[in-house]
Amino acid sequence: MPWARRPLIARGYHVPVTSPSPTDQLEVEWQYSTPDTARVVQWLESGVVPGYTVTPGKTKDLHDTYFDSADWRVHRAGFTCRVRDKGDSSELTLKSMADAVGAMRSRREMTEALDAGALPMAAGGPCGETLRLVAGRHPLEPIFALHTHRQTFMLADTAGTLGEIAVDETTIPVEGGTPARLLRVEVEVDGAAVSRAQRFVDLLVATCSLAPAGTSKFEAALLATGKTVTNPAAGIGSTAIDASMTAGEVAFAVMRKQFAAILNNEAGTRIGEDIEALHDMRVATRRLRAAMSAFGPFLTPRILGFRQQFGWIAAALGEVRDLDVQIERMEEWRAGVTEAQSVALNSVEQLFVQRRHLARRRMLFALNSRRYDLLVERFASFLGRGPARTYAPGRVPILSVAPDLVERRYLKVRKMGDRIRPSSPPTAYHLLRIDAKKLRYALEFVGGIYGKQAVDFSVRVTAMQDVLGLHQDADVAMHMLQEMAETSGRKLGAPAILAMGAIAERYRVHAQELRAQFPRVYKPLSGDEWRRLQKLMDSRRPPPGTAAAAAATSKGRR
Repeated sequence: MPWARRPLIARGYHVPVTSPSPTDQLEVEWQYSTPDTARVVQWLESGVVPGYTVTPGKTKDLHDTYFDSADWRVHRAGFTCRVRDKGDSSELTLKSMADAVGAMRSRREMTEALDAGALPMAAGGPCGETLRLVAGRHPLEPIFALHTHRQTFMLADTAGTLGEIAVDETTIPVEGGTPARLLRVEVEVDGAAVSRAQRFVDLLVATCSLAPAGTSKFEAALLATGKTVTNPAAGIGSTAIDASMTAGEVAFAVMRKQFAAILNNEAGTRIGEDIEALHDMRVATRRLRAAMSAFGPFLTPRILGFRQQFGWIAAALGEVRDLDVQIERMEEWRAGVTEAQSVALNSVEQLFVQRRHLARRRMLFALNSRRYDLLVERFASFLGRGPARTYAPGRVPILSVAPDLVERRYLKVRKMGDRIRPSSPPTAYHLLRIDAKKLRYALEFVGGIYGKQAVDFSVRVTAMQDVLGLHQDADVAMHMLQEMAETSGRKLGAPAILAMGAIAERYRVHAQELRAQFPRVYKPLSGDEWRRLQKLMDSRRPPPGTAAAAAATSKGRR
Protein backbone atom coordinates (compact mmCIF):
# COMPACT_ATOMS: atom_id res chain seq x y z
CA MET A 1 0.00 0.00 0.00
CA PRO A 2 1.53 3.36 -0.98
CA TRP A 3 2.36 5.97 1.61
CA ALA A 4 2.24 9.29 -0.23
CA ARG A 5 1.18 11.57 2.62
CA ARG A 6 3.59 13.98 4.28
CA PRO A 7 3.95 13.34 8.02
CA LEU A 8 2.02 15.57 10.39
CA ILE A 9 4.69 16.65 12.87
CA ALA A 10 3.29 16.83 16.39
CA ARG A 11 4.78 19.41 18.73
CA GLY A 12 7.58 17.99 20.85
CA TYR A 13 8.58 15.18 18.49
CA HIS A 14 11.78 15.24 16.45
CA VAL A 15 11.38 13.18 13.29
CA PRO A 16 14.61 11.96 11.67
CA VAL A 17 15.28 13.11 8.14
CA THR A 18 16.30 9.61 7.08
CA SER A 19 15.43 6.18 8.43
CA PRO A 20 15.82 2.56 7.33
CA SER A 21 13.25 1.41 4.82
CA PRO A 22 10.01 0.44 6.58
CA THR A 23 7.91 -2.58 5.67
CA ASP A 24 4.17 -2.76 5.08
CA GLN A 25 2.83 -6.24 4.47
CA LEU A 26 0.07 -8.72 5.21
CA GLU A 27 0.93 -11.07 8.07
CA VAL A 28 -0.76 -14.46 7.74
CA GLU A 29 -0.27 -16.88 10.60
CA TRP A 30 -1.81 -19.73 12.52
CA GLN A 31 -1.85 -19.11 16.28
CA TYR A 32 -2.15 -21.98 18.75
CA SER A 33 -1.96 -22.54 22.48
CA THR A 34 0.08 -25.47 23.75
CA PRO A 35 0.31 -27.13 27.16
CA ASP A 36 3.95 -28.12 26.56
CA THR A 37 6.40 -26.14 24.42
CA ALA A 38 9.16 -28.73 24.96
CA ARG A 39 7.04 -31.37 23.25
CA VAL A 40 6.48 -29.08 20.26
CA VAL A 41 10.20 -28.31 19.96
CA GLN A 42 11.08 -32.00 20.17
CA TRP A 43 8.59 -32.86 17.42
CA LEU A 44 9.83 -30.07 15.15
CA GLU A 45 13.45 -31.12 15.63
CA SER A 46 12.59 -34.69 14.65
CA GLY A 47 11.55 -33.58 11.13
CA VAL A 48 9.10 -36.46 10.67
CA VAL A 49 6.73 -35.03 8.02
CA PRO A 50 7.49 -36.32 4.50
CA GLY A 51 7.69 -33.55 1.90
CA TYR A 52 8.60 -30.86 4.43
CA THR A 53 11.89 -29.64 5.85
CA VAL A 54 12.13 -28.02 9.28
CA THR A 55 15.38 -26.18 10.02
CA PRO A 56 16.14 -24.84 13.51
CA GLY A 57 16.60 -21.07 13.53
CA LYS A 58 17.56 -18.49 16.12
CA THR A 59 16.54 -18.48 19.76
CA LYS A 60 15.46 -15.00 20.81
CA ASP A 61 14.51 -13.13 23.96
CA LEU A 62 12.00 -10.44 23.00
CA HIS A 63 11.10 -7.45 25.15
CA ASP A 64 8.00 -5.67 23.89
CA THR A 65 6.15 -2.62 25.19
CA TYR A 66 2.71 -1.66 23.90
CA PHE A 67 1.58 1.96 23.71
CA ASP A 68 -1.68 3.85 23.38
CA SER A 69 -3.21 7.17 24.37
CA ALA A 70 -5.26 7.56 27.54
CA ASP A 71 -8.44 7.36 25.45
CA TRP A 72 -7.22 4.42 23.33
CA ARG A 73 -6.94 6.26 20.02
CA VAL A 74 -4.61 3.69 18.45
CA HIS A 75 -6.93 0.83 19.40
CA ARG A 76 -9.96 2.74 18.12
CA ALA A 77 -8.14 3.16 14.81
CA GLY A 78 -7.88 -0.62 14.57
CA PHE A 79 -4.18 -0.99 15.41
CA THR A 80 -1.88 -2.17 18.16
CA CYS A 81 1.36 -0.25 18.70
CA ARG A 82 4.38 -2.29 19.79
CA VAL A 83 7.97 -1.23 20.45
CA ARG A 84 10.48 -4.08 20.53
CA ASP A 85 13.72 -3.36 22.40
CA LYS A 86 16.76 -4.49 20.40
CA GLY A 87 19.47 -3.13 22.66
CA ASP A 88 21.08 -0.26 20.78
CA SER A 89 17.92 0.29 18.71
CA SER A 90 14.20 -0.45 18.73
CA GLU A 91 11.60 -1.66 16.26
CA LEU A 92 8.18 -0.05 15.99
CA THR A 93 5.32 -2.21 14.69
CA LEU A 94 1.69 -1.39 14.01
CA LYS A 95 -0.63 -4.35 13.49
CA SER A 96 -4.22 -4.16 12.42
CA MET A 97 -6.67 -6.04 14.60
CA ALA A 98 -8.52 -8.96 13.06
CA ASP A 99 -10.66 -11.75 14.44
CA ALA A 100 -9.29 -15.25 14.04
CA VAL A 101 -10.85 -17.58 11.48
CA GLY A 102 -10.28 -20.88 13.18
CA ALA A 103 -6.69 -20.48 14.33
CA MET A 104 -5.63 -18.16 11.52
CA ARG A 105 -5.29 -14.40 11.64
CA SER A 106 -4.51 -12.18 8.66
CA ARG A 107 -3.34 -8.73 9.67
CA ARG A 108 -1.67 -5.74 8.13
CA GLU A 109 1.76 -5.27 9.69
CA MET A 110 3.83 -2.10 9.36
CA THR A 111 7.33 -2.02 10.82
CA GLU A 112 10.12 0.53 10.96
CA ALA A 113 13.29 1.23 12.93
CA LEU A 114 13.17 3.47 16.00
CA ASP A 115 16.02 5.01 17.97
CA ALA A 116 16.63 3.30 21.31
CA GLY A 117 14.50 4.95 23.99
CA ALA A 118 12.57 7.07 21.48
CA LEU A 119 8.81 7.45 21.73
CA PRO A 120 6.72 5.78 19.00
CA MET A 121 5.40 9.09 17.65
CA ALA A 122 8.98 10.19 16.95
CA ALA A 123 9.39 7.56 14.23
CA GLY A 124 9.98 9.11 10.81
CA GLY A 125 8.32 6.48 8.61
CA PRO A 126 4.75 5.34 7.97
CA CYS A 127 4.24 3.94 11.47
CA GLY A 128 5.16 7.22 13.12
CA GLU A 129 3.09 9.15 10.61
CA THR A 130 0.04 6.99 11.25
CA LEU A 131 0.42 7.41 15.00
CA ARG A 132 0.69 11.19 14.71
CA LEU A 133 -2.38 11.29 12.49
CA VAL A 134 -4.40 9.08 14.83
CA ALA A 135 -3.29 10.52 18.18
CA GLY A 136 -3.06 14.18 17.19
CA ARG A 137 -2.19 16.20 20.27
CA HIS A 138 -2.61 13.24 22.65
CA PRO A 139 0.61 11.54 23.85
CA LEU A 140 1.09 7.77 23.76
CA GLU A 141 1.99 6.04 27.01
CA PRO A 142 3.05 2.46 27.83
CA ILE A 143 0.07 0.24 28.67
CA PHE A 144 1.83 -3.08 29.35
CA ALA A 145 4.94 -5.11 28.54
CA LEU A 146 5.52 -8.66 27.28
CA HIS A 147 8.68 -10.74 27.60
CA THR A 148 8.98 -13.70 25.23
CA HIS A 149 11.50 -16.52 24.92
CA ARG A 150 11.18 -17.64 21.29
CA GLN A 151 12.58 -20.64 19.45
CA THR A 152 12.27 -20.37 15.68
CA PHE A 153 12.24 -22.91 12.88
CA MET A 154 12.18 -22.36 9.12
CA LEU A 155 9.57 -24.38 7.24
CA ALA A 156 9.98 -25.40 3.59
CA ASP A 157 8.59 -27.92 1.13
CA THR A 158 9.93 -29.25 -2.14
CA ALA A 159 8.92 -26.01 -3.91
CA GLY A 160 10.80 -23.73 -1.52
CA THR A 161 10.49 -21.78 1.72
CA LEU A 162 7.02 -21.57 3.27
CA GLY A 163 7.58 -19.47 6.38
CA GLU A 164 8.61 -19.48 10.02
CA ILE A 165 7.46 -21.41 13.06
CA ALA A 166 7.79 -19.68 16.44
CA VAL A 167 7.49 -21.51 19.76
CA ASP A 168 6.91 -18.83 22.39
CA GLU A 169 6.94 -18.72 26.17
CA THR A 170 5.58 -15.29 27.09
CA THR A 171 5.26 -13.65 30.49
CA ILE A 172 3.10 -10.59 31.13
CA PRO A 173 4.09 -8.57 34.23
CA VAL A 174 1.05 -7.78 36.37
CA GLU A 175 1.31 -4.97 38.89
CA GLY A 176 1.05 -6.38 42.39
CA GLY A 177 0.43 -9.92 41.18
CA THR A 178 1.93 -13.02 39.64
CA PRO A 179 2.96 -12.57 36.00
CA ALA A 180 0.61 -14.18 33.50
CA ARG A 181 2.11 -16.84 31.25
CA LEU A 182 1.30 -17.76 27.65
CA LEU A 183 2.57 -20.81 25.76
CA ARG A 184 2.05 -20.29 22.06
CA VAL A 185 2.97 -21.80 18.69
CA GLU A 186 2.73 -19.50 15.66
CA VAL A 187 3.21 -20.54 12.05
CA GLU A 188 3.65 -17.52 9.77
CA VAL A 189 3.57 -18.10 6.01
CA ASP A 190 3.20 -16.10 2.85
CA GLY A 191 -0.45 -15.72 1.91
CA ALA A 192 0.12 -17.67 -1.30
CA ALA A 193 1.65 -20.59 0.63
CA VAL A 194 -1.25 -21.32 3.00
CA SER A 195 -2.50 -24.36 1.08
CA ARG A 196 1.03 -25.75 0.77
CA ALA A 197 1.61 -25.49 4.52
CA GLN A 198 -1.83 -26.71 5.59
CA ARG A 199 -0.99 -30.45 5.76
CA PHE A 200 2.06 -29.80 7.92
CA VAL A 201 0.10 -27.55 10.27
CA ASP A 202 -2.69 -30.13 10.61
CA LEU A 203 -0.15 -32.79 11.63
CA LEU A 204 1.54 -30.39 14.06
CA VAL A 205 -1.79 -29.62 15.72
CA ALA A 206 -2.89 -33.24 15.98
CA THR A 207 0.44 -34.62 17.18
CA CYS A 208 1.22 -31.92 19.75
CA SER A 209 -2.35 -31.42 21.06
CA LEU A 210 -2.51 -27.77 20.05
CA ALA A 211 -5.67 -25.67 20.33
CA PRO A 212 -6.55 -22.44 18.52
CA ALA A 213 -5.46 -19.46 20.56
CA GLY A 214 -8.62 -17.77 21.73
CA THR A 215 -6.93 -14.39 21.98
CA SER A 216 -4.00 -12.57 20.45
CA LYS A 217 -1.10 -11.75 22.78
CA PHE A 218 -2.34 -8.17 22.93
CA GLU A 219 -5.84 -9.30 23.93
CA ALA A 220 -4.41 -11.71 26.50
CA ALA A 221 -2.33 -8.90 27.99
CA LEU A 222 -5.39 -6.67 28.25
CA LEU A 223 -7.15 -9.37 30.25
CA ALA A 224 -4.13 -10.17 32.41
CA THR A 225 -3.47 -6.55 33.36
CA GLY A 226 -7.13 -5.65 33.81
CA LYS A 227 -7.03 -2.90 31.20
CA THR A 228 -10.36 -1.80 29.75
CA VAL A 229 -10.55 -0.20 26.33
CA THR A 230 -12.81 2.84 26.49
CA ASN A 231 -14.81 4.44 23.71
CA PRO A 232 -16.30 7.95 23.96
CA ALA A 233 -19.47 6.65 22.32
CA ALA A 234 -19.97 3.87 24.86
CA GLY A 235 -21.52 5.94 27.62
CA ILE A 236 -23.79 8.24 25.67
CA GLY A 237 -26.94 6.15 26.04
CA SER A 238 -29.39 4.15 23.98
CA THR A 239 -30.08 4.68 20.28
CA ALA A 240 -33.26 2.57 20.30
CA ILE A 241 -36.50 4.24 19.22
CA ASP A 242 -40.10 3.15 19.77
CA ALA A 243 -43.56 4.65 19.69
CA SER A 244 -43.83 5.04 23.48
CA MET A 245 -41.06 7.64 23.66
CA THR A 246 -41.25 11.39 23.98
CA ALA A 247 -39.99 13.78 21.32
CA GLY A 248 -36.98 14.60 23.49
CA GLU A 249 -36.12 10.93 23.93
CA VAL A 250 -36.31 10.25 20.20
CA ALA A 251 -34.19 13.31 19.49
CA PHE A 252 -31.49 12.10 21.85
CA ALA A 253 -31.57 8.58 20.40
CA VAL A 254 -31.12 9.97 16.88
CA MET A 255 -28.31 12.31 17.94
CA ARG A 256 -26.53 9.51 19.79
CA LYS A 257 -26.58 7.30 16.71
CA GLN A 258 -25.10 10.00 14.49
CA PHE A 259 -22.55 11.12 17.08
CA ALA A 260 -21.35 7.53 17.45
CA ALA A 261 -20.95 7.32 13.66
CA ILE A 262 -18.85 10.50 13.74
CA LEU A 263 -16.53 9.08 16.39
CA ASN A 264 -16.32 5.65 14.77
CA ASN A 265 -15.16 7.18 11.48
CA GLU A 266 -12.81 9.78 12.94
CA ALA A 267 -9.71 7.55 12.99
CA GLY A 268 -10.17 6.49 9.36
CA THR A 269 -10.70 10.13 8.41
CA ARG A 270 -7.49 11.12 10.16
CA ILE A 271 -5.43 8.38 8.50
CA GLY A 272 -6.89 9.22 5.10
CA GLU A 273 -6.31 5.93 3.27
CA ASP A 274 -10.00 5.13 2.77
CA ILE A 275 -11.97 8.13 1.55
CA GLU A 276 -15.22 6.42 2.57
CA ALA A 277 -14.41 7.03 6.25
CA LEU A 278 -14.35 10.77 5.59
CA HIS A 279 -17.55 10.51 3.56
CA ASP A 280 -19.32 8.60 6.36
CA MET A 281 -18.10 11.05 9.01
CA ARG A 282 -19.32 13.98 6.95
CA VAL A 283 -22.74 12.37 6.35
CA ALA A 284 -23.11 11.61 10.06
CA THR A 285 -22.26 15.23 10.88
CA ARG A 286 -24.90 16.43 8.42
CA ARG A 287 -27.52 14.10 9.86
CA LEU A 288 -26.66 15.14 13.39
CA ARG A 289 -27.15 18.80 12.52
CA ALA A 290 -30.37 17.94 10.66
CA ALA A 291 -31.67 16.16 13.76
CA MET A 292 -30.82 19.17 15.91
CA SER A 293 -32.80 21.34 13.51
CA ALA A 294 -35.76 18.96 13.13
CA PHE A 295 -36.13 18.38 16.87
CA GLY A 296 -35.09 21.90 17.83
CA PRO A 297 -38.49 22.84 19.33
CA PHE A 298 -38.21 19.90 21.74
CA LEU A 299 -34.62 20.52 22.85
CA THR A 300 -33.17 23.10 25.20
CA PRO A 301 -31.58 26.21 23.64
CA ARG A 302 -28.13 24.80 24.36
CA ILE A 303 -28.48 22.61 21.28
CA LEU A 304 -28.05 25.68 19.05
CA GLY A 305 -24.45 26.09 20.21
CA PHE A 306 -23.67 22.45 19.50
CA ARG A 307 -25.22 22.71 16.05
CA GLN A 308 -23.00 25.67 15.22
CA GLN A 309 -19.89 23.84 16.44
CA PHE A 310 -20.63 20.75 14.37
CA GLY A 311 -21.16 23.06 11.40
CA TRP A 312 -17.54 24.12 11.81
CA ILE A 313 -16.41 20.49 11.63
CA ALA A 314 -18.75 19.75 8.72
CA ALA A 315 -17.15 22.57 6.72
CA ALA A 316 -13.64 21.22 7.35
CA LEU A 317 -14.70 17.72 6.29
CA GLY A 318 -16.66 18.94 3.29
CA GLU A 319 -13.74 20.78 1.74
CA VAL A 320 -11.67 17.59 1.59
CA ARG A 321 -14.59 15.41 0.54
CA ASP A 322 -15.48 17.65 -2.40
CA LEU A 323 -11.91 17.36 -3.70
CA ASP A 324 -11.96 13.58 -3.20
CA VAL A 325 -14.99 13.46 -5.48
CA GLN A 326 -13.26 15.53 -8.15
CA ILE A 327 -10.11 13.41 -8.03
CA GLU A 328 -12.21 10.25 -8.35
CA ARG A 329 -13.83 11.72 -11.45
CA MET A 330 -10.58 12.17 -13.33
CA GLU A 331 -10.92 8.75 -14.95
CA GLU A 332 -14.43 9.66 -16.07
CA TRP A 333 -13.16 12.98 -17.41
CA ARG A 334 -10.47 11.28 -19.46
CA ALA A 335 -13.08 9.14 -21.19
CA GLY A 336 -14.36 10.80 -24.34
CA VAL A 337 -11.48 13.24 -24.86
CA THR A 338 -8.53 12.85 -27.18
CA GLU A 339 -5.36 11.15 -26.00
CA ALA A 340 -3.53 14.48 -26.01
CA GLN A 341 -6.28 16.08 -23.92
CA SER A 342 -6.22 13.12 -21.52
CA VAL A 343 -2.51 13.67 -20.95
CA ALA A 344 -3.11 17.39 -20.52
CA LEU A 345 -5.55 16.65 -17.71
CA ASN A 346 -2.65 15.40 -15.60
CA SER A 347 -1.94 19.00 -14.65
CA VAL A 348 -5.57 19.44 -13.59
CA GLU A 349 -5.41 16.34 -11.42
CA GLN A 350 -2.19 17.55 -9.85
CA LEU A 351 -3.86 20.84 -8.99
CA PHE A 352 -6.70 18.92 -7.31
CA VAL A 353 -4.19 16.88 -5.33
CA GLN A 354 -2.39 20.02 -4.18
CA ARG A 355 -5.66 21.65 -3.12
CA ARG A 356 -6.69 18.48 -1.29
CA HIS A 357 -3.39 18.37 0.56
CA LEU A 358 -3.94 21.90 1.84
CA ALA A 359 -7.59 21.19 2.69
CA ARG A 360 -6.59 18.06 4.56
CA ARG A 361 -4.04 19.99 6.60
CA ARG A 362 -6.78 22.43 7.58
CA MET A 363 -9.10 19.53 8.48
CA LEU A 364 -6.44 17.88 10.65
CA PHE A 365 -5.74 21.21 12.34
CA ALA A 366 -9.43 21.34 13.29
CA LEU A 367 -9.55 17.71 14.49
CA ASN A 368 -6.36 18.19 16.51
CA SER A 369 -7.58 21.36 18.19
CA ARG A 370 -8.56 21.78 21.81
CA ARG A 371 -11.81 23.20 20.51
CA TYR A 372 -12.72 19.87 18.89
CA ASP A 373 -11.69 17.87 21.97
CA LEU A 374 -13.94 20.02 24.13
CA LEU A 375 -16.81 19.69 21.66
CA VAL A 376 -16.61 15.89 21.73
CA GLU A 377 -16.25 15.78 25.51
CA ARG A 378 -19.10 18.18 26.22
CA PHE A 379 -21.49 16.74 23.65
CA ALA A 380 -20.86 13.18 24.88
CA SER A 381 -21.67 14.36 28.41
CA PHE A 382 -24.76 16.18 27.14
CA LEU A 383 -26.04 13.06 25.37
CA GLY A 384 -25.25 10.84 28.34
CA ARG A 385 -27.46 12.91 30.63
CA GLY A 386 -30.43 12.55 28.31
CA PRO A 387 -33.29 15.01 27.78
CA ALA A 388 -34.01 17.43 30.61
CA ARG A 389 -36.95 16.05 32.56
CA THR A 390 -38.02 19.56 33.54
CA TYR A 391 -38.14 20.82 29.95
CA ALA A 392 -41.83 20.53 29.07
CA PRO A 393 -41.58 20.77 25.24
CA GLY A 394 -39.37 17.70 25.15
CA ARG A 395 -41.88 15.60 27.11
CA VAL A 396 -44.51 15.64 24.38
CA PRO A 397 -45.15 12.12 22.95
CA ILE A 398 -43.35 11.57 19.66
CA LEU A 399 -46.59 10.28 18.11
CA SER A 400 -48.12 13.71 18.72
CA VAL A 401 -45.44 15.68 16.92
CA ALA A 402 -43.87 13.35 14.34
CA PRO A 403 -46.70 13.82 11.78
CA ASP A 404 -46.18 17.60 11.86
CA LEU A 405 -42.40 17.24 11.77
CA VAL A 406 -42.58 15.17 8.58
CA GLU A 407 -45.45 17.06 6.97
CA ARG A 408 -43.79 20.47 7.35
CA ARG A 409 -40.82 19.24 5.38
CA TYR A 410 -43.03 17.48 2.86
CA LEU A 411 -45.10 20.58 2.14
CA LYS A 412 -41.96 22.66 1.69
CA VAL A 413 -40.63 20.16 -0.85
CA ARG A 414 -43.95 20.16 -2.70
CA LYS A 415 -44.12 23.96 -2.75
CA MET A 416 -40.64 24.25 -4.24
CA GLY A 417 -40.97 21.21 -6.49
CA ASP A 418 -44.21 22.43 -8.07
CA ARG A 419 -42.41 25.59 -9.16
CA ILE A 420 -39.53 23.81 -10.87
CA ARG A 421 -39.39 24.16 -14.64
CA PRO A 422 -36.73 23.09 -17.15
CA SER A 423 -35.72 26.75 -17.34
CA SER A 424 -35.39 27.15 -13.56
CA PRO A 425 -31.92 28.29 -12.43
CA PRO A 426 -29.54 25.71 -10.93
CA THR A 427 -29.98 27.33 -7.52
CA ALA A 428 -33.68 26.36 -7.53
CA TYR A 429 -32.79 22.71 -8.10
CA HIS A 430 -30.12 22.94 -5.41
CA LEU A 431 -32.45 24.44 -2.81
CA LEU A 432 -35.02 21.74 -3.57
CA ARG A 433 -32.31 19.13 -3.09
CA ILE A 434 -31.49 20.54 0.34
CA ASP A 435 -35.14 20.44 1.41
CA ALA A 436 -35.55 16.93 -0.02
CA LYS A 437 -32.59 15.83 2.07
CA LYS A 438 -34.21 17.30 5.20
CA LEU A 439 -37.42 15.42 4.39
CA ARG A 440 -35.52 12.16 3.89
CA TYR A 441 -33.68 12.61 7.17
CA ALA A 442 -36.96 13.29 8.99
CA LEU A 443 -38.42 10.10 7.53
CA GLU A 444 -35.35 8.16 8.62
CA PHE A 445 -35.53 9.61 12.12
CA VAL A 446 -39.06 8.28 12.66
CA GLY A 447 -38.84 5.28 10.35
CA GLY A 448 -38.50 2.94 13.32
CA ILE A 449 -41.89 4.13 14.56
CA TYR A 450 -43.93 3.98 11.36
CA GLY A 451 -42.18 1.07 9.70
CA LYS A 452 -42.48 0.03 6.07
CA GLN A 453 -44.68 2.86 4.84
CA ALA A 454 -42.19 5.48 6.03
CA VAL A 455 -39.34 3.51 4.49
CA ASP A 456 -41.15 3.11 1.16
CA PHE A 457 -41.85 6.81 0.89
CA SER A 458 -38.28 7.60 1.88
CA VAL A 459 -37.15 5.53 -1.12
CA ARG A 460 -39.21 7.81 -3.39
CA VAL A 461 -37.65 10.91 -1.87
CA THR A 462 -34.19 9.42 -2.23
CA ALA A 463 -34.76 8.70 -5.93
CA MET A 464 -35.60 12.36 -6.52
CA GLN A 465 -32.72 13.51 -4.36
CA ASP A 466 -30.29 11.37 -6.37
CA VAL A 467 -31.26 13.11 -9.60
CA LEU A 468 -31.01 16.51 -7.94
CA GLY A 469 -27.64 15.53 -6.48
CA LEU A 470 -26.23 14.61 -9.88
CA HIS A 471 -27.56 17.89 -11.25
CA GLN A 472 -25.83 19.80 -8.46
CA ASP A 473 -22.60 17.86 -9.06
CA ALA A 474 -22.71 18.85 -12.73
CA ASP A 475 -23.30 22.49 -11.89
CA VAL A 476 -20.50 22.52 -9.30
CA ALA A 477 -18.12 20.86 -11.75
CA MET A 478 -18.85 23.44 -14.45
CA HIS A 479 -18.24 26.33 -12.07
CA MET A 480 -15.12 24.70 -10.68
CA LEU A 481 -13.68 24.16 -14.16
CA GLN A 482 -14.40 27.77 -14.99
CA GLU A 483 -12.77 28.94 -11.75
CA MET A 484 -9.68 26.83 -12.39
CA ALA A 485 -9.38 28.14 -15.94
CA GLU A 486 -9.60 31.73 -14.70
CA THR A 487 -7.24 31.41 -11.73
CA SER A 488 -4.77 28.76 -12.93
CA GLY A 489 -5.11 28.84 -16.71
CA ARG A 490 -1.54 29.94 -17.39
CA LYS A 491 -0.18 27.23 -15.11
CA LEU A 492 -2.37 24.50 -16.61
CA GLY A 493 -1.65 25.36 -20.24
CA ALA A 494 -3.78 25.59 -23.39
CA PRO A 495 -4.26 21.81 -23.97
CA ALA A 496 -5.64 21.39 -20.46
CA ILE A 497 -7.95 24.41 -20.86
CA LEU A 498 -9.34 22.94 -24.09
CA ALA A 499 -9.92 19.59 -22.40
CA MET A 500 -11.65 21.32 -19.49
CA GLY A 501 -13.91 23.13 -21.95
CA ALA A 502 -14.93 19.82 -23.54
CA ILE A 503 -15.66 18.34 -20.12
CA ALA A 504 -17.69 21.38 -19.08
CA GLU A 505 -19.81 20.97 -22.20
CA ARG A 506 -20.45 17.33 -21.30
CA TYR A 507 -21.62 18.43 -17.87
CA ARG A 508 -23.92 21.03 -19.42
CA VAL A 509 -25.55 18.39 -21.61
CA HIS A 510 -25.81 15.98 -18.67
CA ALA A 511 -27.50 18.67 -16.56
CA GLN A 512 -30.11 19.13 -19.30
CA GLU A 513 -30.74 15.38 -19.33
CA LEU A 514 -31.20 15.37 -15.56
CA ARG A 515 -33.68 18.23 -15.76
CA ALA A 516 -35.67 16.16 -18.22
CA GLN A 517 -35.69 13.27 -15.72
CA PHE A 518 -36.93 15.42 -12.84
CA PRO A 519 -40.72 15.23 -13.52
CA ARG A 520 -40.55 11.42 -13.53
CA VAL A 521 -38.92 11.19 -10.09
CA TYR A 522 -40.90 14.08 -8.61
CA LYS A 523 -44.41 12.91 -9.55
CA PRO A 524 -44.53 9.90 -7.14
CA LEU A 525 -44.19 12.24 -4.17
CA SER A 526 -47.79 13.36 -4.69
CA GLY A 527 -49.10 9.81 -5.08
CA ASP A 528 -50.78 7.23 -2.90
CA GLU A 529 -47.67 6.40 -0.89
CA TRP A 530 -47.68 9.80 0.75
CA ARG A 531 -51.41 9.66 1.47
CA ARG A 532 -51.05 6.22 3.07
CA LEU A 533 -48.17 7.39 5.22
CA GLN A 534 -50.04 10.54 6.22
CA LYS A 535 -53.08 8.48 7.16
CA LEU A 536 -50.95 6.10 9.22
CA MET A 537 -49.24 8.92 11.10
CA ASP A 538 -52.54 10.66 11.83
CA SER A 539 -54.16 7.41 12.97
CA ARG A 540 -51.46 6.90 15.58
CA ARG A 541 -51.57 10.46 16.85
CA PRO A 542 -52.93 10.53 20.45
CA PRO A 543 -56.44 12.00 20.71
CA PRO A 544 -56.66 15.67 21.71
CA GLY A 545 -56.40 16.18 25.44
CA THR A 546 -54.29 13.11 26.12
CA ALA A 547 -50.89 14.42 25.03
CA ALA A 548 -50.27 16.42 28.18
CA ALA A 549 -51.21 13.48 30.40
CA ALA A 550 -48.95 11.17 28.44
CA ALA A 551 -46.10 13.66 28.69
CA ALA A 552 -46.59 14.08 32.42
CA THR A 553 -46.28 10.33 33.01
CA SER A 554 -43.18 9.96 30.85
CA LYS A 555 -40.39 8.18 32.67
CA GLY A 556 -37.68 10.24 31.03
CA ARG A 557 -35.89 7.37 29.35
CA ARG A 558 -32.25 7.80 28.56
